[in-house]
Amino acid sequence: EVEVQVNDSLMRFFDHCAKFVALVEENDAAMCQVSAFKEGPEMKKVLEKVAGALCLPVEELNADLVQVAFLTCSYELAIKNVTSPWCSLFSEEDAKVLEYLNDLKQYWKRGYGYDINSRSSCVLFQDIFQHLDKAVEESKSSKPISSPLIVQVGHAETLQPLLALMGYFKDDEPLLASNYARQAQRKFRSGRIVPYAANLVFVLYHCDHVNASQEEYQVQLLLNEKLLSFHHSNETTSTYTDLKDYYKDILENCHFKEECELPKVNVTAVDEL
Repeated sequence: EVEVQVNDSLMRFFDHCAKFVALVEENDAAMCQVSAFKEGPEMKKVLEKVAGALCLPVEELNADLVQVAFLTCSYELAIKNVTSPWCSLFSEEDAKVLEYLNDLKQYWKRGYGYDINSRSSCVLFQDIFQHLDKAVEESKSSKPISSPLIVQVGHAETLQPLLALMGYFKDDEPLLASNYARQAQRKFRSGRIVPYAANLVFVLYHCDHVNASQEEYQVQLLLNEKLLSFHHSNETTSTYTDLKDYYKDILENCHFKEECELPKVNVTAVDEL
């Protein structure tokens, strides 16, 4: 039997971060880029096309309703492998526009839009390395590894900020309502980063035959069962020492309580973020 512990403060860190909740989660102004794109020329074109297909006045539709139709199409296709009648409303170009709309939301709410989105996940990042440290310590002491496998279950909302904290899928230019065309080749595609059953795996290896002691413990990182290259080396394998050194600032200087405290003086949400 496996003992399961519920630890929402770790796996739902975003709910426990007052600064994130107040300034992003519950702040409509934080999603101004999303709102602007809904009213922009790309979405207007999709609205007009869908309204024409449904024989409806375009005034009776909005971006949210069209997005519901698109999500119904995508959910049934992904979960049931059924092509919903709603899919017939959209061309591939329409789908790209609606994909960008969702990516904008994820970018500004869970990704690089605001620092607090990713900084709030440092408690989880540090926890992962505490487990890895313990395994290394036990291995060096020739003790049995007390926890050879640790499984932590969360949501896409858990994983997306963590990957942003680690610097993955960051574009040179932020995602904005005004740069849809320029972001056609963007790295930040939430549907690919955190699809259904998304998973991130840290694999720690003990290597017997190495040239130097610092190479004894090495790490690989897999996202959705595919190897990720490390930023500091552009390789898919890193020594544990180099990896910890690369993320030294986060491991030592990211303190959840201080990061998530609301400002004590009255400032605007935009100024604070």
